[in-house]
Amino acid sequence: MSGDPVESVRAQLAHDGAVRAVVTAILDRCDHRGALPKQMALRCQTREEQEAAVRLLSAAAVRAAADGELVVRLDLARADARLRAEGWPSLSEVLYAATGRTPRNLHAEAAALGERAADGALALAGRRTGAATAFLRAQAERLAGCRGEMFELARSEGVASLEEELVVVARCIELAERNDQPVRLANFARRATGSTKGLRAGDRRYARVVDALLDHVPGLADKVGADGPREPSGRRRLALECLGIFRNETPIDVLCYGRLVLEKQGRRLNAAALHHELGEPCRMLLLHLRDAAVVEMRAERVVSIENETTFNDYVEWLRARGRDEIVLLSEGQANWAVVRLLSMLAVAAPGVPFVHWGDLDRFGVLILRSLRRRSGLAIEPWWMDVATFERFVAAGLPLPEGEREEIESLLSTPPGDVGSDLLRAIRDAGRWVEQESVAEEVLGLREGVGVK
Repeated sequence: MSGDPVESVRAQLAHDGAVRAVVTAILDRCDHRGALPKQMALRCQTREEQEAAVRLLSAAAVRAAADGELVVRLDLARADARLRAEGWPSLSEVLYAATGRTPRNLHAEAAALGERAADGALALAGRRTGAATAFLRAQAERLAGCRGEMFELARSEGVASLEEELVVVARCIELAERNDQPVRLANFARRATGSTKGLRAGDRRYARVVDALLDHVPGLADKVGADGPREPSGRRRLALECLGIFRNETPIDVLCYGRLVLEKQGRRLNAAALHHELGEPCRMLLLHLRDAAVVEMRAERVVSIENETTFNDYVEWLRARGRDEIVLLSEGQANWAVVRLLSMLAVAAPGVPFVHWGDLDRFGVLILRSLRRRSGLAIEPWWMDVATFERFVAAGLPLPEGEREEIESLLSTPPGDVGSDLLRAIRDAGRWVEQESVAEEVLGLREGVGVK
């Protein structure tokens, strides 16, 4: 630089985009550190930027990469010393003055923001109870370390907006933990946030609240369990349902076939028995099962079935043979209507065996384990054993990529878990078997040889 360095840089910035890019990169690094770094690697976008660095700082202060990459190492300490030796201000002062930018220390600013935000979160924690207090304290720790989405909220919208959100989330957590009766999500959201849309499935606040519940409500994560849904949306839905909060109860139902009659508030609900007389299954809403009891049933066995095709085939098989069984469709991971009805049937007929029939794969085993845990019943696997798997494995499908590792992870749990032998056989064979493949044959066998 010749003459007044501030004017020289300002003139270059006015017409030279390459110089602007170099100066911006240097000042961004200064803002991040709070001071001019002694050395700095600069990845240039063009050869012009490499040349601009030389014009700005001198050839002695710029060294290009030996392999020809668009990377230069800037000796900013050398350039700064040269300016000072000639009686000019420091390099950072020259560049800030030429650009009109105000020097900043982003690291120190973030630390101060995090400290103020953490203090606010701790103050809120003192006014809450239970899981809400634990959530706020955990957030205070993350805020003090300038980490997490709540810190980013404070940085983008300010501490006041952060504290408003923390208050809403803490209230949601507190009310959810205390909830003692079934409630629709929209109604819960109105109580907790003032709006039915204040806690919508899939939005960030919804995820924030439910993740905090899973982290801080004692026992909730265990209820959702490793054998529950693996995807975050499924785990969040199940976590809320464990606390009695449902998106809507009316879509939660169970398809059932069998002779059974319910009683609720002194009234008999015999829809299932009437449909059974017609040879049809019946859908019962979770809402119908609330506060109801099974007062009549006739069944040699209670069977839950994972897939709808097999459910319908099995119902037809029962009708053709005039057998009395109660059959429920779990439709994959069972909802709370399935779990509730299983529990009601177990109370009404404690001596009747309960079995589950699903795919011979990892998900089939997880569904069975979840049913056992959530219902509290010793539901036995049916046509889900190693002998059945080996009989039908030739018609099985290859395991998807990564599935063996998922099975290995499950097998690392305590030995003796239901389905562990089947999981080992699936892992070793590298194949899994659809329930429908088994059903086509076993339901076609002679009675006494096939289904028993």
